[in-house]
Amino acid sequence: MPLQTVEIESLYDNPLKRAGKESEHDALEAEHFDAEAERFLSQEGERALFVDLDEAMPPRHRAFWREIGEVRGLSVLDVGSGYGYSAVRLAMSGAEVAAIDISPKMCELTLRAAELNGVRVEAFVKSASKTGFPDEAFDLIVGQVSLHHLSLESAGPELARILKPGGRAIFLEPIQAGRLFLKLRSYLPIACKESPGGGALRIDEIERLGEVFGSLEIRRFGILERLRRIKAFDAISPVLYAFDGALVKLPGINRLAAHALIVLTKTKNHQEDHGKIR
Repeated sequence: MPLQTVEIESLYDNPLKRAGKESEHDALEAEHFDAEAERFLSQEGERALFVDLDEAMPPRHRAFWREIGEVRGLSVLDVGSGYGYSAVRLAMSGAEVAAIDISPKMCELTLRAAELNGVRVEAFVKSASKTGFPDEAFDLIVGQVSLHHLSLESAGPELARILKPGGRAIFLEPIQAGRLFLKLRSYLPIACKESPGGGALRIDEIERLGEVFGSLEIRRFGILERLRRIKAFDAISPVLYAFDGALVKLPGINRLAAHALIVLTKTKNHQEDHGKIR
């Protein structure tokens, strides 16, 4: 059944992500991802918590880890650590890793993943809108499919505050292609799944984050790759990736991309109050 107008509007601009809604947003997200953590363990088991540094990845994930680069000796924050994959991979590569998640059970999974993989990760149940970390505490901040779950008006300045000058915040996120695309997509036999407080990022949201940090780079991925969610297309993933590599380079067409690699560099002095994203 096609999405109703109210559902499309919620996916396009989730009211729970707005300023002043942080407490309600975080409570709903914690409940949702606590249940997701339990589902993950019951269906996948602890074997899914082991990290293979040499595993094959889709192009967007390869680009994410290439962008991160060498992390040995760096202080790194993983935002929205989930099952702990990124935090553990970073720790295995020599970083000093702190991880935050609004879900207590996801933090437990992160700690268990670190234990199983023989590395040390500190995990904290914290909101990205109010972390409690000192100013300029981290060399690098990362997140995979986490930024679009945050209240960016408060989380953006907070993450910039705790990042060292010249440091980078690197995220791999789903992005919006507009209301019309959401309407057309709703006719496909693919569930539009999202957490209560989530919603794929709009480009204007990302650009305002760039204003907060000082510097922004966006690289798009995944136009035809969307079809992988239909089982019949999954077997031809390499073909879809190859065509996408060309399509995302075309102006206009690249606006249909499903994912973006977002690289934010802190070039501003955040000892002063730069306010919220406007």
